[in-house]
Amino acid sequence: MKQGTAADPVIETQCGCACTRISRRSVLGGLAAAGAFAGLGGAAIAAAPDAMPPQVGDFLVSPAGNTPLTPDSIKLDSKPFEAVAMSPDGVVRNAEYENTVLLLRYDPAALPAETAAKSAEGVLGYTIICTHAGCPLTDTLKNKLLACDCHGSRFDPTKNGEVAHGPAVRKLPQLGLAVQDGKLVVAEAFDSRVGGDMMGEDDR
Repeated sequence: MKQGTAADPVIETQCGCACTRISRRSVLGGLAAAGAFAGLGGAAIAAAPDAMPPQVGDFLVSPAGNTPLTPDSIKLDSKPFEAVAMSPDGVVRNAEYENTVLLLRYDPAALPAETAAKSAEGVLGYTIICTHAGCPLTDTLKNKLLACDCHGSRFDPTKNGEVAHGPAVRKLPQLGLAVQDGKLVVAEAFDSRVGGDMMGEDDR
Protein backbone atom coordinates (compact mmCIF):
# COMPACT_ATOMS: atom_id res chain seq x y z
CA MET A 1 0.00 0.00 0.00
CA LYS A 2 1.29 3.44 -0.82
CA GLN A 3 2.62 5.50 2.08
CA GLY A 4 2.06 9.24 2.24
CA THR A 5 4.80 11.81 2.69
CA ALA A 6 4.82 15.38 3.97
CA ALA A 7 4.76 16.58 0.38
CA ASP A 8 2.22 14.04 -0.78
CA PRO A 9 0.09 12.76 2.10
CA VAL A 10 -2.44 10.08 1.29
CA ILE A 11 -6.05 10.85 2.15
CA GLU A 12 -7.82 8.05 3.98
CA THR A 13 -11.22 7.27 2.49
CA GLN A 14 -14.35 6.10 4.27
CA CYS A 15 -13.33 2.51 3.62
CA GLY A 16 -10.12 3.12 5.57
CA CYS A 17 -7.84 2.49 2.61
CA ALA A 18 -5.34 4.92 1.15
CA CYS A 19 -6.56 5.34 -2.40
CA THR A 20 -3.92 6.95 -4.60
CA ARG A 21 -6.61 8.38 -6.82
CA ILE A 22 -7.31 11.17 -4.31
CA SER A 23 -3.85 11.91 -2.94
CA ARG A 24 -3.22 15.58 -2.15
CA ARG A 25 -0.62 15.81 -4.91
CA SER A 26 -3.06 14.45 -7.49
CA VAL A 27 -5.79 16.88 -6.45
CA LEU A 28 -3.52 19.93 -6.36
CA GLY A 29 -1.76 18.87 -9.54
CA GLY A 30 -5.07 18.57 -11.31
CA LEU A 31 -6.18 22.00 -10.15
CA ALA A 32 -2.89 23.57 -11.20
CA ALA A 33 -3.04 21.94 -14.60
CA ALA A 34 -6.61 23.11 -15.08
CA GLY A 35 -5.66 26.66 -14.20
CA ALA A 36 -2.67 26.62 -16.50
CA PHE A 37 -4.78 25.17 -19.31
CA ALA A 38 -7.31 27.97 -18.98
CA GLY A 39 -4.59 30.60 -18.79
CA LEU A 40 -3.02 29.38 -22.01
CA GLY A 41 -6.31 29.41 -23.87
CA GLY A 42 -6.38 25.63 -24.32
CA ALA A 43 -2.73 24.94 -25.12
CA ALA A 44 -1.62 21.45 -24.12
CA ILE A 45 0.17 21.12 -20.77
CA ALA A 46 3.09 18.69 -20.83
CA ALA A 47 3.83 16.60 -17.75
CA ALA A 48 7.35 16.64 -16.34
CA PRO A 49 9.37 13.80 -17.91
CA ASP A 50 9.67 11.93 -14.61
CA ALA A 51 5.90 12.16 -14.06
CA MET A 52 4.87 10.86 -17.48
CA PRO A 53 3.32 7.39 -17.80
CA PRO A 54 5.40 4.70 -19.52
CA GLN A 55 6.22 5.69 -23.10
CA VAL A 56 6.88 3.47 -26.11
CA GLY A 57 10.62 2.77 -26.21
CA ASP A 58 11.12 3.16 -22.46
CA PHE A 59 13.07 0.55 -20.52
CA LEU A 60 11.65 -1.00 -17.35
CA VAL A 61 13.69 -0.73 -14.15
CA SER A 62 13.18 -1.43 -10.47
CA PRO A 63 11.97 1.59 -8.44
CA ALA A 64 15.28 1.61 -6.56
CA GLY A 65 17.62 1.53 -9.53
CA ASN A 66 18.20 2.42 -13.16
CA THR A 67 19.49 -0.84 -14.59
CA PRO A 68 17.12 -2.10 -17.31
CA LEU A 69 15.34 -5.33 -16.44
CA THR A 70 15.54 -8.43 -18.62
CA PRO A 71 12.95 -11.21 -18.95
CA ASP A 72 15.09 -13.32 -16.62
CA SER A 73 14.76 -10.61 -13.94
CA ILE A 74 11.16 -11.77 -13.53
CA LYS A 75 10.78 -15.24 -12.06
CA LEU A 76 8.35 -17.65 -13.68
CA ASP A 77 5.03 -18.00 -11.82
CA SER A 78 6.29 -15.77 -9.00
CA LYS A 79 4.70 -12.84 -7.19
CA PRO A 80 4.33 -9.50 -9.00
CA PHE A 81 7.51 -7.47 -9.44
CA GLU A 82 7.14 -3.69 -9.11
CA ALA A 83 8.84 -1.68 -11.85
CA VAL A 84 8.86 1.81 -13.33
CA ALA A 85 9.69 3.08 -16.80
CA MET A 86 12.96 4.80 -17.73
CA SER A 87 13.39 6.83 -20.90
CA PRO A 88 16.23 5.94 -23.30
CA ASP A 89 18.10 9.03 -22.05
CA GLY A 90 17.88 7.90 -18.42
CA VAL A 91 14.86 9.74 -16.97
CA VAL A 92 13.21 7.42 -14.43
CA ARG A 93 9.46 8.00 -14.46
CA ASN A 94 8.88 7.49 -10.74
CA ALA A 95 7.49 10.88 -9.68
CA GLU A 96 3.94 9.51 -9.70
CA TYR A 97 3.16 6.22 -7.97
CA GLU A 98 0.26 5.75 -10.38
CA ASN A 99 2.83 4.99 -13.11
CA THR A 100 4.14 1.88 -11.32
CA VAL A 101 3.94 -1.33 -13.35
CA LEU A 102 3.46 -4.85 -12.00
CA LEU A 103 5.45 -7.45 -13.94
CA LEU A 104 4.65 -11.16 -13.93
CA ARG A 105 6.01 -14.05 -15.98
CA TYR A 106 4.25 -17.13 -17.33
CA ASP A 107 4.86 -19.84 -19.90
CA PRO A 108 3.96 -18.05 -23.16
CA ALA A 109 2.35 -21.23 -24.51
CA ALA A 110 -0.16 -21.17 -21.64
CA LEU A 111 -1.35 -17.61 -22.32
CA PRO A 112 -4.41 -16.72 -24.44
CA ALA A 113 -3.51 -15.07 -27.75
CA GLU A 114 -4.69 -11.57 -26.76
CA THR A 115 -2.63 -11.62 -23.57
CA ALA A 116 0.43 -13.23 -25.17
CA ALA A 117 0.45 -10.60 -27.93
CA LYS A 118 1.36 -7.93 -25.35
CA SER A 119 3.91 -10.08 -23.52
CA ALA A 120 7.67 -10.36 -23.91
CA GLU A 121 8.95 -13.92 -23.50
CA GLY A 122 6.03 -14.53 -21.15
CA VAL A 123 6.51 -11.31 -19.14
CA LEU A 124 3.29 -9.33 -18.66
CA GLY A 125 2.92 -5.74 -17.44
CA TYR A 126 -0.11 -4.26 -15.69
CA THR A 127 -0.83 -1.03 -13.87
CA ILE A 128 -0.60 -1.29 -10.09
CA ILE A 129 -3.74 0.83 -9.74
CA CYS A 130 -7.10 -0.89 -9.20
CA THR A 131 -9.82 0.25 -11.60
CA HIS A 132 -12.44 0.44 -8.86
CA ALA A 133 -11.26 3.18 -6.50
CA GLY A 134 -7.65 3.78 -7.48
CA CYS A 135 -6.03 1.82 -4.66
CA PRO A 136 -2.72 0.03 -5.27
CA LEU A 137 -2.84 -3.72 -5.76
CA THR A 138 -0.99 -6.00 -3.35
CA ASP A 139 2.41 -7.46 -4.18
CA THR A 140 1.16 -11.03 -3.76
CA LEU A 141 -1.19 -13.14 -5.86
CA LYS A 142 -4.34 -14.51 -4.22
CA ASN A 143 -5.62 -17.69 -5.85
CA LYS A 144 -3.39 -16.74 -8.82
CA LEU A 145 -5.17 -13.39 -9.17
CA LEU A 146 -3.95 -9.81 -8.79
CA ALA A 147 -5.68 -8.50 -5.70
CA CYS A 148 -6.85 -5.20 -4.23
CA ASP A 149 -7.42 -5.40 -0.49
CA CYS A 150 -9.29 -2.08 -0.29
CA HIS A 151 -12.59 -3.52 -1.50
CA GLY A 152 -11.76 -7.04 -2.65
CA SER A 153 -11.48 -6.72 -6.42
CA ARG A 154 -9.54 -9.44 -8.24
CA PHE A 155 -8.04 -9.46 -11.75
CA ASP A 156 -6.76 -12.36 -13.86
CA PRO A 157 -3.31 -11.49 -15.26
CA THR A 158 -3.38 -14.45 -17.65
CA LYS A 159 -6.54 -13.11 -19.34
CA ASN A 160 -5.62 -9.54 -20.25
CA GLY A 161 -6.37 -8.36 -16.69
CA GLU A 162 -10.08 -9.20 -16.85
CA VAL A 163 -12.15 -8.75 -13.69
CA ALA A 164 -12.46 -12.04 -11.81
CA HIS A 165 -14.26 -10.55 -8.80
CA GLY A 166 -15.81 -7.12 -8.19
CA PRO A 167 -16.64 -4.48 -7.17
CA ALA A 168 -14.35 -3.38 -10.03
CA VAL A 169 -16.16 -3.59 -13.38
CA ARG A 170 -13.33 -2.60 -15.72
CA LYS A 171 -10.32 -4.71 -16.68
CA LEU A 172 -6.85 -3.87 -15.46
CA PRO A 173 -4.91 -1.87 -18.08
CA GLN A 174 -2.16 -3.95 -19.68
CA LEU A 175 1.11 -2.52 -20.97
CA GLY A 176 2.52 -3.90 -24.22
CA LEU A 177 6.07 -5.21 -23.79
CA ALA A 178 8.90 -6.34 -26.04
CA VAL A 179 12.54 -7.38 -25.74
CA GLN A 180 15.19 -5.13 -27.26
CA ASP A 181 18.85 -6.15 -27.05
CA GLY A 182 17.89 -8.50 -24.24
CA LYS A 183 16.12 -5.80 -22.20
CA LEU A 184 12.43 -5.30 -21.45
CA VAL A 185 11.00 -2.25 -23.20
CA VAL A 186 7.57 -0.68 -23.59
CA ALA A 187 6.10 -1.61 -26.99
CA GLU A 188 2.58 -0.22 -26.52
CA ALA A 189 0.93 2.19 -24.08
CA PHE A 190 -1.58 0.87 -21.54
CA ASP A 191 -4.56 -0.52 -23.47
CA SER A 192 -7.12 1.38 -21.37
CA ARG A 193 -7.28 4.28 -18.92
CA VAL A 194 -5.25 3.96 -15.71
CA GLY A 195 -7.17 4.99 -12.59
CA GLY A 196 -10.22 4.26 -10.50
CA ASP A 197 -13.90 4.57 -11.38
CA MET A 198 -14.98 5.36 -7.81
CA MET A 199 -17.60 7.91 -8.87
CA GLY A 200 -18.88 5.76 -11.71
CA GLU A 201 -17.15 7.77 -14.39
CA ASP A 202 -17.12 6.30 -17.90
CA ASP A 203 -14.04 4.62 -19.29
CA ARG A 204 -12.22 7.13 -21.46
